[in-house]
Amino acid sequence: MPFTVKPASLKEKTIIHTLIQPYLFELSRFPDEHAEYGNKSGIYLYPYLDAYWQEKERLPYLLYSEGILAGFALVRKDGDHWEMAEFYIKPEFRRRGLGEYSAAVLFEKHFGLWKISYNKHNVASQNLWNKLAIRFTKDDIKKGKMDASHDYLVFQV
Repeated sequence: MPFTVKPASLKEKTIIHTLIQPYLFELSRFPDEHAEYGNKSGIYLYPYLDAYWQEKERLPYLLYSEGILAGFALVRKDGDHWEMAEFYIKPEFRRRGLGEYSAAVLFEKHFGLWKISYNKHNVASQNLWNKLAIRFTKDDIKKGKMDASHDYLVFQV
């Protein structure tokens, strides 16, 4: 199945905003996720979205499966490492390899040290990032705790 990872243009920001809605709703069921992003009309707000087209350290991507929009990734550089700030695959495109493929493309594009954080109650996310860290690094993987509900991995690609 052919997958594609493309930088998102400013004109495509509304696409990511639309995809953020089900993504944040899905995350909101896990402890310590920020449901307060929802405004009075029930729309989730993502306060950093505009920055992905204003700051060179933040890079937005759209993910496609056979030419059909299937998700997004928001990557940022934070000091000496890269972070996968947000990563979402629409449910109907999961378990087909798109997540692994997209992460691989982004790791290769942004070579170096990566820090991936995830909600430890989100088992699917935890499994994906642990599997990818093992696959893409030959060095040690540092694991740590960010807060009561979030863990992280640090690894070199």
